[in-house]
This record gives sequence, C-alpha cells and structure tokens, in this order.
Amino acid sequence: MIEDDKRARFADPMFGWRSTCWPVGDVRALIPPGTGPARPPHNTPHRRDRLRRNGKAVRSGMCAKRIPGTNKGDFNEITNRLTRRDFDILKALEKHKIMTAGMIEAIFFPSRHQAGARLLTLHELGLLERWRNPESKAYRYVLAWRGQCVLALIKGEKPPTKQAATFTAQHQFLSRNRPHTEGINAFFSRLHYSARNHSDISVSRLEKDHWITGIEPDGKGEIAWGDGTTLPFWLEHDRGTETLAYLARKIKSYRDRTIRNPDLRDSVLLIELPSERRLRNFLPVGTEVWKADLPDWENPTLAVAVCASTPNERTFTHPEEFPDAFTDRRWNILGWTGIHNLLELPAVAREIRSPNTAN
Repeated sequence: MIEDDKRARFADPMFGWRSTCWPVGDVRALIPPGTGPARPPHNTPHRRDRLRRNGKAVRSGMCAKRIPGTNKGDFNEITNRLTRRDFDILKALEKHKIMTAGMIEAIFFPSRHQAGARLLTLHELGLLERWRNPESKAYRYVLAWRGQCVLALIKGEKPPTKQAATFTAQHQFLSRNRPHTEGINAFFSRLHYSARNHSDISVSRLEKDHWITGIEPDGKGEIAWGDGTTLPFWLEHDRGTETLAYLARKIKSYRDRTIRNPDLRDSVLLIELPSERRLRNFLPVGTEVWKADLPDWENPTLAVAVCASTPNERTFTHPEEFPDAFTDRRWNILGWTGIHNLLELPAVAREIRSPNTAN
C-alpha cells in the first residue's frame, strides 16, 4: 500500500507509476518518478490545449508575442513593421480626425484584444497620439507627428514640422467640435459593428460632397447587400445646437440638389437627433418643409429618415449593448407612415419616388 498521499495521486492501477503529464496508456508513463523527464516537452501534441472558436480549432498559448515599438524615428523600423491595415488606420484618422479605440476596433479589427495591442504598438512607434478625459476611460486617438509625416510622404507632400503636427493633434482633442466629430464617427462605427453579424451586408464611408450651396453633409456612405441592393445616404448628425427651423431648411437644400442631379435621387438623407423629445418636436416641422412647394402631380425626389440616438451610441460606449443597427426599428420617414429599419429603407425610398405614391 502506498503511504505517501502525494505520490498516490500519480499511481495508476493498470500501468503502474506514471506522471500526470503523460496520457493514460503511454508507455512513458511506466517510468518511475525521478528516473525520467519530469514532464514532457511543452510542444508535444497532447500538451497543446485546443479550443474552438467560430468552428475552427486553435491552440492556446500559440499567439505571437507583441513586439513593443520604439519611438526613435527609425525609418527602417517604421516601414518594416507597418501593415496595410496600419496604413488604412492612419488614412482613416487623417480623414476623420479623432476616433476612440472602440471605433477603430469596429472598423478594422475582429476583437478588442487585437485592436488594443496594435494601437499600443502604433502609439509606441510615435505614429499615433492618444489622450482621454478624466470622466472617460476610452482613449481618443489622433495622428501623431510621425503619422502625419508618413502620410505626407505617401502623397509626395512636404511633411509638417513637429510643432505644427503637435498643435494639430492637441487641437483635435480639445476642439469644441470634437463631440460632433465623434458622433459622426460613432454612427459609421455602429454600422460596421452590426455588419459583423450580417455576412451579406457591407458598409462604405465615402468622400463627402462639397456643395456650392454651402450645405456640406456631415457624412456620406453606402450600404450594400449581397443581392445587389444598395442604399447610398447622406448623414446629418444633430447635437441640438441648431434651431429646428434651421435644421429643417437643410432638407430643402438636399432636395434642390437631387432635383438638379437626377443621378443622386437614389440617396436617402438620414438625420440623427440627440433625444426623443427633439425628435417629436422636429417631425412636424421637417414634414412641413419636405412637402412645401411640392405640386400634386410631382413625385418627391428625396426620402428623409429621422431617428434619435442615445448618449452611449453617440460616443460608441458599450457597443455590445447596442441594438442591431440594421434591424432596429427607429427611422421615421417624413411624409410616410410607420417606423422602419435600415433593411426596409431601400424599398420605402423607391416607393416614395415611384409615380402616384406621394402622400
């Protein structure tokens, strides 16, 4: 009888003494403790823990270790370590100025862990700068001096001085327009985040139109489905700082634009408001402007959808709690009945523009 309880745990009634490192039935388990290797090599097959993610077997502990970046301005290090996705992130920040880590993750990364690790490396390389407010734990990322220099070299332009680049980065973080910019970026990030659950949906953010009329959309994009259906749209992100009458007059500017350019009539104007109360007050004002000067025989050239968003949605906080951006019924169509979702908007817009359907 074995008296040592500690050694008794390693006794096997069929194969004698063995180590818990060896699988039952392995001849190497017959080696008494102390006379052979205490445990098998780390890379033996039965030591590899296999997990299942998305139907694919992966090995735990086999991920590549993150290599920290060094902010020394070494051109070879920067060019050798930047990937195509890194360049896309730099270009996105150049266009959209400032984004949180969650927004960048929703557009470019499959997981929060990968996004955090890569953004930290880009920050260490001196390509990105980041800050956060005392009341918010989310980092805000902007282009640092070296990031601006890399993009200038790509375009063949003169790189900015370090002083000018630092001023630009700090201004974008402290700008009074930052909440508006973040709200626009959060809207597109929510679309990208929800598109992960729809394999047949893709989201594209397009270059904004600069119109002679002085009205510039806050954002422009397109949603495409696998069956060929598309929804080009303009976005007006309202922060509640403008009067309802001024906001409604923008509808007339967009409508006049579609009248002069028939190829733009497939586009839908999306207006996002900051509260349900403002939404209720805006709907009658916006509908009156939308119907104004529209003859009975003429069909509308512009479909306008209006909704309200929550504070978390406007800052892209806790996206896992958001409703699906494509199936959530929140869009009120001016001059039309019912509340719709983005999946229904292409059909509703066609119905509004089709003959004899104007309300």
